[in-house]
Amino acid sequence: MILCSFLIFSCKKSDERPPVLTLQNHIEMNTSFTPFDELVACAAGGQEGFLEDENLPLNVFFYPELGATSFKYYETQCGSDDPNDLDLFIEKSALSDPIFNGFLRKFPLPQPEQDVWARVSFMANDTLWYCKPIRLKYKSKPSQFAPELCQINLDNPQEPIFTWEDGIADDNIIYFQVISTENGDALSGTYTSDFSFQYYNVDNVVFNVTRAGQVMPLQIGATYRFTLMGVSADNWVNLIMEKSFVVQ
Repeated sequence: MILCSFLIFSCKKSDERPPVLTLQNHIEMNTSFTPFDELVACAAGGQEGFLEDENLPLNVFFYPELGATSFKYYETQCGSDDPNDLDLFIEKSALSDPIFNGFLRKFPLPQPEQDVWARVSFMANDTLWYCKPIRLKYKSKPSQFAPELCQINLDNPQEPIFTWEDGIADDNIIYFQVISTENGDALSGTYTSDFSFQYYNVDNVVFNVTRAGQVMPLQIGATYRFTLMGVSADNWVNLIMEKSFVVQ
């Protein structure tokens, strides 16, 4: 009788566990919002020296629309899961933090036990934005922090030219550049497929996330920072660079 009571209690307790929520559930529960899979996101982890964190962090970075709310993070359970099946992306408890004073946001995450797929979502302007799948290659291909591979040409000090080389990885398909002030305000956010960018010349820019009013002339005597991420086709950041420079 005691054993039977224990088994009944155990089953009842199991039945009361909260259901797993997936990205597909989130979309289906918010039919008044139009789903749109063009949220800009990527992930980096395992590098030393970036974001002033010595604990080899894992971060999922994303670009929020103005007025965005309800930031959510999802992961698959296995690396072999189909990255196109939104029902396999399970919502995880994670809080996002602003970087570049809110121009970007990031989900700081614990070190994963294996390479899995991830996505993020938010709501803005009657749209439920979510990103393309991100392969978290923390274990198999940690990001490389290599500012020594970047050169800054200040011959024209207010329109500097930034050039760089690939690091260990050779599968980057695009490079994301942020020019920011000394206190972290972003002045521009651009993507090129070339190994160069000139502030603020967008002739070779293939994708531009610079917000209206952000671009400002660089001031003589002021200090700025150049940040670059080299990103592979599965949205994993292979290469990170960060360098400060003085306009003079």
